[in-house]
Amino acid sequence: MVVALCLTVWDLLRMWLREPPRWTDRLGLAFWGTVSVLAAERWGPHWLVVVAWSVTGFCMLGAVAAAAVGALPTVPVVDAAQLRQRLLAACGPDGPETTTVGVSSTGFVAVRTTGAPSHVLAARLERGCPFCLVEEILTEVGQDAEQAVERYRGERSRGVNAMAVLTRTAPDAGRRADILPMTGNRKPFRAACATHALP
Repeated sequence: MVVALCLTVWDLLRMWLREPPRWTDRLGLAFWGTVSVLAAERWGPHWLVVVAWSVTGFCMLGAVAAAAVGALPTVPVVDAAQLRQRLLAACGPDGPETTTVGVSSTGFVAVRTTGAPSHVLAARLERGCPFCLVEEILTEVGQDAEQAVERYRGERSRGVNAMAVLTRTAPDAGRRADILPMTGNRKPFRAACATHALP
């Protein structure tokens, strides 16, 4: 019975560690959990029956949680240079009216465009600081780039998670840059970057 319980826990661990989980791990968890409960009820003392049911129940809940987590949409990992090119294209003269760029509290870059065409994007950088990427975009397309970057860093240093709203004003005049607090993502991400390290 103890061996069956250990194999049940082992199958649960394999479900959490493998991407994607295999059906053999799911079937093994159900099989060994059932064997441990039947063995405890047939040959074990009462306290061992409680242990077998508890461990098997915990493993079944863990299996359900692993399946639920696996069904969640994942944020894609992208190259910073490619994302930068996409953002610069979105902020070009033929791009949408407004492009909003920010960094979520978990570190991915969130982009929303309004006007034709509208688009929403969330992406995690393969390497590099997401705040540096936002500042690069501000520097490239913002009409008042230096002041915008200064405001952006000021908000972050005060512990406010801010986003840059880049609005088209005239075809060749760049974009007006407004720095606004993010709604629902108020806690700034702790980036491993000397420039954007939080106090």
